[in-house]
Amino acid sequence: MKDKKIKRSSHPVMFFIYVSVLVILLSGIANALNFQVTYDKLTTIAGEVESTTMAVNSLLSLDGIKFLITSAYDNLISFTPFGSLLIASIAFGIALKSGLLKSFCSKLTKRIPKSIIVFIYSLICIMASIDGNAGYVLLLPLGAVLFMSMNRNPIGGLALGFATMASGHGAGMFITSLDYNLSSYTEASAKLLDTEYVVSQNSNLIFIIVAALLISGICTFITEKFVSRRLGRNAFDEEELMLDEKVETKGLIGVLIATIILFIPIVLMLIPSSKDGFIGLLLDKSQNLYSKMLFSSDALLMTNLVGIISFLLVVQGFVFGVITGTIKRIRDLVNFSTDYLKSIGGIFVLIFFAAQLSAIVKESNLGVVIVGNLSNVIAASEFSFIPLILLILLVTIVTNVFSPTPVAKWSIIAPNIMPAVMKANITPEFAQIVFRAGDSITNMVTPLFAYFVIFIGFIEVYTKNKNDFSIRNCYRVIFPYFAVIALMWLFMIICWYIIGLPIGPGVYPMV
Repeated sequence: MKDKKIKRSSHPVMFFIYVSVLVILLSGIANALNFQVTYDKLTTIAGEVESTTMAVNSLLSLDGIKFLITSAYDNLISFTPFGSLLIASIAFGIALKSGLLKSFCSKLTKRIPKSIIVFIYSLICIMASIDGNAGYVLLLPLGAVLFMSMNRNPIGGLALGFATMASGHGAGMFITSLDYNLSSYTEASAKLLDTEYVVSQNSNLIFIIVAALLISGICTFITEKFVSRRLGRNAFDEEELMLDEKVETKGLIGVLIATIILFIPIVLMLIPSSKDGFIGLLLDKSQNLYSKMLFSSDALLMTNLVGIISFLLVVQGFVFGVITGTIKRIRDLVNFSTDYLKSIGGIFVLIFFAAQLSAIVKESNLGVVIVGNLSNVIAASEFSFIPLILLILLVTIVTNVFSPTPVAKWSIIAPNIMPAVMKANITPEFAQIVFRAGDSITNMVTPLFAYFVIFIGFIEVYTKNKNDFSIRNCYRVIFPYFAVIALMWLFMIICWYIIGLPIGPGVYPMV
């Protein structure tokens, strides 16, 4: 019986291959059936709209086959998680193998109740969604280490971290680049009907703060009452470092001092300055608001956050290792990184096939055509009030499975649904909230979400019996989070609309 079960559980690499083949076949069929869409698309933030026609490209055509043969290398290099994970893993390996992360997590778990640690970790993961790269490549493995320090299965930490980051992408404790980008398209779409309409960046702030706290609380409850109990205690074999408590404390104090020293230049580079120079170097000085300076796509902070945090980890791990004696020579730093990269090497194999799937879907135009057609369904509907809200939510949930990039989707959906939204006396800002909710719900279950492969890759690393590693088990561990958080988003939206609570300063669901 055991042998038969092993045969049925194929490696997740095959899952990405099967889905890629399916998309290729569907692109050929859709192209033959002339599956296309005509929709209004915002071409600039200024609000210019043009009618766009998009057809599905067949990957079974000569051009499609040529793309499949020649683009594999470029697909991998351009796949964002690839470079981010590589850089982060070099640093994470040093911080882990030097004993820093284990010592830090052990100190935390001895002094703070486990449920509080889980809640704080969940909230940090949600806030880390301001930059998906840093969150998924650094906080996911940290969650595994944290759970092992509590003598829990590290897969529980991975599931918790991924669930909160993916489903909490539309939530947050402060304004981020997502608010800036979405509100720009929301305002431009609203101005198609009302040229005086203005959408503020903080128009969703109250709602997303409440959502972040609720998601953290829900994920803490699910983890404590169900996931951790089902997964059991830590059975993962790990290298034990026997450090004297006084030496360990001395090492952590040294790390704290080094961190404070490192933060001084970082803070200086985050101070606004009109002059070119070291002060304000990490900001986008072309922007007029500080939040835009921080979170602009051109800000060095956002484009290099993984590198900045990785550098901090390297220095912290080095200081801790030198003080405690786990690092005796520079060669040890290289060995630590090399050993860690060996242990997670399987993730890079998965990334290769995930990158091909992502590129295949993009080249086929299937995602864009599906998004365009479903946004037209909303525009043509006669729904209003709650039925309209539920339709927008449902369409966003479905389209996110095929096109997980939020800003690209909203640039198509917003101008098409805004007439129906404003006609129903629903504010554009609330429509944006509904979109954010739907966009967040299916992040953790769609294989096209770029960081889904990072999650399942780390699941393999911490699966003791590799024959148990399958896509089915990966979905099984996150399904409780998916089901409950989806209901939470739905409940919040309906209650907020019916009660009429403010979603941001001076902004309400209805006009």
